[in-house]
Formats: sequence, structure tokens, C-alpha cells
Amino acid sequence: MKTGKKRPALSEIGILVVCILAVIVSGSSIFTTLHMQKMASEIYEHPYSVSNEARATRSRLLDMRFFIMSMFSQDDLDMDDLQQTLQERYTMQYDAIQVITRQYLGPKEDSENLLKAMQDLETTQNEALPIVITLDNAAISEYVEKFLYPKYDAVNDALTAVIAFADQKVQSLEKNSRIMAVKATVSSVLLTVFLPSYFLIAFWREKKNVREIHYREHLFNILSANVDEVFLIHNLNNDSLEYISTNCERVLGIKEDAFTKELDALRERVLEEDKVSFDEFVHLKEHADGRSIDFRMQFPNGEIHWMRLQIFPETVHGKTIRCIVTVFDRSEDMRIRQTLNDALVNAQNANAAKQNFLSRMSHEIRTPMNAIIGMTTIAATYITDRSRVESCLEKIGYASKHLMTLINDILDMSKIDEGKMTLTKEPFNLESVVESITSIIYPQAVEKHLNFSIPLADLSDTDLIGDSLRLNQILINLLSNSLKFTPEGGTITLEIRQLQKKKGRVRLRFTVRDTGIGMNREFLDRLFLPFEQENVSAGQTYKGTGLGMSITKNLITLMGGTIAVESEPGKGSTFRVELDFDTPAETNRVSHSPQAIQSLHVLIADDDQDSCLHTSLTLKNLGISSCWVLSGTECVDKVIAAHKIGDDYDVCLIDWRMPDMDGIEVTRRVREYVGPETTIIIITAYDWSSIEKSAREAGANAFLSKPIFSSTLYNTLLSVTGAGKAPCHKKHDFKNPETEGRRVLLAEDNELNREIAVELLNIMKLDVTCACNGQEAVDNFLSAPDAFDIILMDVQMPVLNGYQATEIIRKSGHPMAKTIPIIAMTANAFHEDVVKSYEAGMNGHLAKPVDFDQLYQTIKEKLLIK
Repeated sequence: MKTGKKRPALSEIGILVVCILAVIVSGSSIFTTLHMQKMASEIYEHPYSVSNEARATRSRLLDMRFFIMSMFSQDDLDMDDLQQTLQERYTMQYDAIQVITRQYLGPKEDSENLLKAMQDLETTQNEALPIVITLDNAAISEYVEKFLYPKYDAVNDALTAVIAFADQKVQSLEKNSRIMAVKATVSSVLLTVFLPSYFLIAFWREKKNVREIHYREHLFNILSANVDEVFLIHNLNNDSLEYISTNCERVLGIKEDAFTKELDALRERVLEEDKVSFDEFVHLKEHADGRSIDFRMQFPNGEIHWMRLQIFPETVHGKTIRCIVTVFDRSEDMRIRQTLNDALVNAQNANAAKQNFLSRMSHEIRTPMNAIIGMTTIAATYITDRSRVESCLEKIGYASKHLMTLINDILDMSKIDEGKMTLTKEPFNLESVVESITSIIYPQAVEKHLNFSIPLADLSDTDLIGDSLRLNQILINLLSNSLKFTPEGGTITLEIRQLQKKKGRVRLRFTVRDTGIGMNREFLDRLFLPFEQENVSAGQTYKGTGLGMSITKNLITLMGGTIAVESEPGKGSTFRVELDFDTPAETNRVSHSPQAIQSLHVLIADDDQDSCLHTSLTLKNLGISSCWVLSGTECVDKVIAAHKIGDDYDVCLIDWRMPDMDGIEVTRRVREYVGPETTIIIITAYDWSSIEKSAREAGANAFLSKPIFSSTLYNTLLSVTGAGKAPCHKKHDFKNPETEGRRVLLAEDNELNREIAVELLNIMKLDVTCACNGQEAVDNFLSAPDAFDIILMDVQMPVLNGYQATEIIRKSGHPMAKTIPIIAMTANAFHEDVVKSYEAGMNGHLAKPVDFDQLYQTIKEKLLIK
């Protein structure tokens, strides 16, 4: 490859050298010719002319010298004729001297001496004329010899110097001319020999290069035919494709002859969505500067592939003359890139999930913990009020179960990793679910100064079959969001409406509505995606992680339901969840009310019409007639009117909060007119402790929390009217012949956990022996194997852990060691922990905190099997 790159450079250098030599030789020839011409001209015009003129002058000088003596010696000398003759000779000499002076190339002194000598000769000779006339021939000869001939000699010497220099100059110029001629001849010969030789060599090399180029083109054609990249060369001068690689049809599914000019054949396959960007890029191909564009293209078989188009312009003198275009399929690259991006996103999401785990769990766990702490405080405040304490403990139980559900979901990594989420179908009462939700949400709403209510509409069935814990989780997630995003003074409503009932199934709609900050339309499309938040500042302000709505959507889908959302920024949000539940064949609804209850005349006062309708329908189902009003004033007027005609209401259900007059004031006025005969029940949203004293002072007989369910209303009416006793909660009876008196070995190192476990086991009438570590448990069993019917084994203990202790017991030689039930009772609740317990030889696994019912059922089951 390096040789191939040097040859064009060498060829260009050779041509440049030849051109330079040709120019030099041609210039030299021209210069030589001109110089020779100049030298010939100089020879002719200067030294040669000067030499000839000087010789002619000397000849005339010698001739004048010869005849001057004879002229002076004539007897009949005519002075005028002689002067005229001499003057003519002088004129000729001076003309010659002028020519010599003008064209003489020698020292200037030579021409000046010549002119001076001639002038001196003329002066001396003119002065001699009047003298020689008076002299005889001998005297004339002497005079001439003495005065005139030296002047002639001076002129002759000056001419000799000029002639000598001119002859020397002629010889020098002739020599230079011969040298120049030889050089010109040699240059011409060299050029004549070199040029044909060079061009022969250049022709041979060019022919060799052509063969190499053809060979390279052959190799390139083989390469392009076997690679997955199509090459095209577009000539911009004539707007045509100069070259199309032979793999065009194989890679693009486009035949070569389909390309006429430009990239029209390729453009026809580009998807409409990408054509605009494709056209813009191709239109600017002259300025593409090696850039590329990705686009989607449909192949003849209907498949859509991602393609990459690259354009490399060839620029000459700042103008693009052609473009090299490459096209190749990068669908696999896009798939890999997408896979890597997905992996990156998953990694980032996982990292974000890890970073936010503590804060998220803090929020999730604090929600039921808030209810537990609040109910514990209330129970401690009203410790002497048995019914109030029982109510608080019941709500603490609800919150504890919800907390346990959260912890189980967190710890059960196998469900998360394997995507397994199961639903239960167990009987439950909707009233219990609502009470659980209310006990958790209402205190937070009060703390934030929010109005929270749970209106019921057309609800006839509250005994249902389904997964109550998942329903609880869905509603708490939605309500928690409303609490989070609703500013102080806002309103949150959970409406429960029965839509239809048929063939043992009922469809309920749960509507969570708030007056919070709302969401924009763009975010609603991403609302149920994991880790999505409308903006980063919202997550920082409201401490959210973006997982709640995704979990909620998955749970609703798993339960076969639907969820819809409406929202507008600044106006709040509304979530509608519709779920189907089975109904039991026989319900526990009151079918036969005491006659005293059925004969009651009830007035309902509530500013919410839906609440009035629901309460009225509930009373009707109990066989009780009722009427309702929408304000406190109407309630007072209605009671007074009925009292005047002697048809007093037996019971008034009065909402505490009404716009014109609150329930306490209504109670006070009713008591003023009708006295104590009418029973007054104050309806509150949740907790009436803050108004209980003032309400009872005004004359209220009882309190009833919203939402009003049939059983709650029925029990309250029974209690306040004295028509019968409200049913009390039935306590579990754990006196069982299979468990009572049986012996348990409890291995637990934590003193508080050990105390709790002992109390629970004593409730079951079990005989408990305690061990503080694994080694004590092994020693107790081996010392008296027949003394125990079951072993409850903690896992994390000093000396020996639960796994080690179990393995030692199982490997001991006593017959009981193989059959005695050993149950792990530990905080290690992962799936692998359960597997590890069974691998160690245990028969069951109970996760802490231990559910009392589950503990009882497990012990009973294992003892029966044993």
C-alpha cells in the first residue's frame, strides 16, 4: 500500500523535472541565440566598426602625412586651395573620430586622446602654413620633421590604441560566441536524448501503473461485491453516477440500472417519516464534509432496516466536483446500541433505585407507622374507654398488616427478580379495608390541613372475595400521591361506587380526586413508566422516586382491572380504578332488624347530596324510613316542623361540617326545641376526639365516622336506641386438644423477642422451654429428646446458629431427632433463606414479626402431622 501511494508522487515529480529542464533548455537556447545575435551586433556595430573606421582614419592620416610635404614644397602653392584641401581632410577625420567615439567600447580616455591629438595636429598644421611659404625646401623639410610629424605620430598612436582594443574586443566576442554556440548545441543534444528516454520510461511506468490500477479495481470490485457497504460516486459537473458497486442489489435490493442519477431509487425506499431529513441531507451533500445520516428503509420483502448514508465530497480549488456515497445496513448496530442503551438505562435505574431505596422505604414504611403511633397515642389517652381502645387496636392491626405487606414485598426478592406476583382470593369486608385506609391517610391529611372524605355511592355489597391487601396497596398509593402533591387547604376524595352486580360478581369504581398541582398532557403518557417524574425539581421537592404509579398500574392489571387518569396543571388530578370482585353466596348483612329499629323515623343532614343518598339507601336496606336535607338550617326547621305536629324524628344524623351551621350548633338548637327525646348522632370524617366534649355538651348522643357502612350504622343505632346489643368482636379460642399442654423448645437469643414469643405460646396453652443460643437448644434436646413435641428455632444466634443446631439435632442418634418438627422463626425472610432452612433439615419457616394466627396454624398443623 505504501508503494502505491508513492508512485503518483514520483510520476508527478518526474514530469515536473522534465518540464523544468525543458523550460531551462528552451530558455537557454533562446538566451544563447539572442546573446549570439547581440554579440554579432556588438561585433559589427562596435569593435568591428570602430576597428574599420580607425584603420580608415589612420590610412587618411598617413596619406595626409605623405602629401603634406610635397604640397608645402610646390613653387606655385596656393594657400587657399591648400587650406581647403586640408579642411576637407580634417572634416573626414573628425567624422570618423565622432563615429569611433560613439561606438568605442574601450576606455573613454582613448577617444578623448584621439580627438585631442587630431585637434592639436590641425592647430599646428594651420599655424605652419604662413611659415613654410617663406622657407626653402630644406627648411620646410626640417620644420615638418620637427613640428608636424610628431603631431601625426600622436594621432597615429591614439588610433593604434583604439584599433588594438577594438581588435581584442572582436576576438573576445567571437570566443564567447563560439562558447555559447557549443553550450546551445550540447543543451539541444542533451534535451534531444533525455526527453525521448524519459517519455519512454514514463510510458512504461504509466502502462505498469495502469495495469496495477486495473488490478486494484478488480480487487476493489471483489471486495465491494462481498462487503455489506454500497459505494456510489456522483459527478456533480454532469449530475450523474460514475460508479455503482456490484453489491448494490444484494445489500439494498435495488438493481444497478435503477440508479439513473442522484439517489432517487434509494429515496423511494425511505420511510415517509425520514424523507424530509433525508432530502435535507442529500441537498447539502456538497457541504456534507464527511458527515452521515441514519434513516429507515423498507426492503422489497417488507422488512424495515436502519441504514446509514455517508457522503465524502471531493473538492478541487474550493469547488466540489464529485461525492463518494456509501450506504450500509446498520440495523444490527442499532439493535446492539439499543440493547446497550437499555442496559445502561436499566443500570442507571437500578442505581437510582438503590440510591433512593432508603428514602422510598422510609416514606412507604412511615405511612402505616404513622397510623400505628397515632392510634397508640389515642389508645393511651382513652385507656379507660374500652370501646375506644378496641377501635384503636383494631386500626393498629390494619396498619400493622399493611406494614407487614410492605416488608414482605421488599424482602421477597425472588418475586421481584423472577417477576412473580400472586393474588389471593379470600373473603374480606370492604368496610375493614376503608377503615384501614382511613386510619393511615386521615391523620396525614389533618396534619397537612387537607379536607379528606370517602363518599360511597350505590354501594350494596361490602362482603367481597379478592385480594384485600393489594386493593389496600393500590388505594394507599393513589391517596399518598394526592397527599404529596396537594397543597395545604386542598381537598382529597376517595369515592367508592358500585357500577354493576351480576352472577356473583360486583364491579366497583374507586375514584381518587384531589385539588393538587396536577400534571401536563405530555407527562400523562409516561405516568405509569418506572422511575418517571414530571421534572427533577418535583422529585426533589416532594421526595418521590417515580415507582408508585408503576407498581399501582401493574397491580391493577394483575387484578384484571383498569385505571384512567385526568389531570390539568394547577387544577388537580382524578384517578379512576375499576375492579371486579366475587361476592360470597351467603353474606353477613343484617336481614332481620329488630322491630324497634325498623320503626325508627330518621332525619339525615349533610351538605353532600351523594352522602345523603347513600345513607338513606343504607337505612332503607335496613328497613328504616328516612328523609334528608342539605343544610343545618333546613335540619333545624325540619325538626321544629315535625315537633309541632307531634311527629318527632327518632334519630337525627347530623354532619359535623356544613357551610351555614356546623353540627354542634344544629344539635344545640334541636335540643332547645325538642329536648332529649330525639337521638342525635354526629357524623364526622374520622376522628371526633377534638369535638367530643363540646358536642356532648350540646346534646349529642353518639358519633359515627364516615364513610357510613351498613354494619356500622346498624350497630350504632342498636347501641344508642337500646333496641338490642351490638355484636361484639369474637375472640379466638385457642383451647384445642391437639395443642393444649404440648411442649415447645424455643431457641431465641433476643430477650424481648423471647418474651413476646413466650406470651404468644402461653396464649395457646403450650408448655415452653427456652434456650438462649443454638448450643443450649442442642443440649436441651439431647438431654431429654422425648421432652419436646416441637422446636421453634431462631437462625441468627451466638455459639451455634439455627442451621448448625438443626443439623446437629438431625444427625444425633435419637429416634426423635429425625421426626421432631423444627420451625425456623427468624427475620431472615428472603426466598433463599427459606430454601436454606429446608436444606438444613427444618420443616417450616416463619418470618418475623410473627403473625399470631399463622404461628398457631403452623404449630397445630405440624403437631397433627407428627
